[in-house]
Amino acid sequence: MRTLADYGWLPDHQLHVVPTLAHVDQLIADVTRIVHDYTDQGPLTLKEVVHGDRAHVELTAIAPIPELMPRLVADALTQLRAALEHTLYAEVEHLLKRPLTDREARTIEMPACTDQAGFGAWLTNGRRRQLPPLAAGAVLAERIRALQPFQRRDVDDHPLRLLAEHTNLAKHRTPAVAATRLGAVYPDREHPDLTVALPLERNPQPGHGLPLQPGDVLASGPRNARIELSIVPPVCLQRPHTGVWNIALKELGYLEDWVRTTAIPILITGSRQNTPIPPQLDITIGHSDLRRALLSAGTMPAVQRGALSIQATLARCELPEILSMPPVSADPKTITAWVSSLDDAAVVTTFSRIALVNSDPSALLHYLGELCTEAQAFQNRARDKE
Repeated sequence: MRTLADYGWLPDHQLHVVPTLAHVDQLIADVTRIVHDYTDQGPLTLKEVVHGDRAHVELTAIAPIPELMPRLVADALTQLRAALEHTLYAEVEHLLKRPLTDREARTIEMPACTDQAGFGAWLTNGRRRQLPPLAAGAVLAERIRALQPFQRRDVDDHPLRLLAEHTNLAKHRTPAVAATRLGAVYPDREHPDLTVALPLERNPQPGHGLPLQPGDVLASGPRNARIELSIVPPVCLQRPHTGVWNIALKELGYLEDWVRTTAIPILITGSRQNTPIPPQLDITIGHSDLRRALLSAGTMPAVQRGALSIQATLARCELPEILSMPPVSADPKTITAWVSSLDDAAVVTTFSRIALVNSDPSALLHYLGELCTEAQAFQNRARDKE
């Protein structure tokens, strides 16, 4: 259970960042919903083309991505960068113990330097060098230094570099560049004479996947064989500075997590070893005590909630089927009603445990029996209320 002391590291002058991060979470939740709805409808149109003794699965069309999606992505990334900028601004004013002048205020920005020399030049630029909190060697300046892209071997993959490049693109040129790509093609059952354009990768990294265009052959197999295929068409974002594509929700989740759990705590305290600011706070209502509101805020980010929702949807479809089959043979209506009463986490946990004991028939039967008993108890309670 969280207490007010858990957020003691977050001073009053930095509480403003809490609703900004909550706004980001809601934007990402909207992106997640749009992406899931888009992929659920099956954005790829396919046809079978026969050549001799081979049958090919050919792509004929790709449904356009909803125009709102890349604009919401751009909004979310811009707000993440704003959260960093606002935190830095508030910290400089707090350390100065006075408001910044207009000319001083224009010098406050979060740099994203790819080398030490660039950061040194940033510190000594114009009126910035006259601000003690940003002097070389000052505590805040060193915290900013610790967050710079040059601190990593591959500066192009540093989250601050990614955030700066994405937001510069969105502010000056175009919303996020998004496309439907090929993530994987795999059979439900292995077939020795099947070839696919891209095999399944369990943990795809940025850059994985292939571009898609009508006419592409996604799979090829024997003409007379019936092979059930799964085709994964993720919605991806292109990184402006490298051209690398990454799954959109992974990119957003990665950057949101870094800003919320690493960058902001380091700017404020010099450490990320703090209770993270919870992402999910209702900001459609006013909060007379924002610090206390943190205690009831959700701790699961939007991307994780979206993934959990997908798993739960699948589990809600399959659990009634599993429990209504022999030897359990439970009443499908009873099971469906009970499953519908469970939250996403409970449904996924239940389904995962079935998979865990699946190799032990005795343990599996025992657990399925427990679930049927629980479902029947739920049904009895529902009848008693009628």
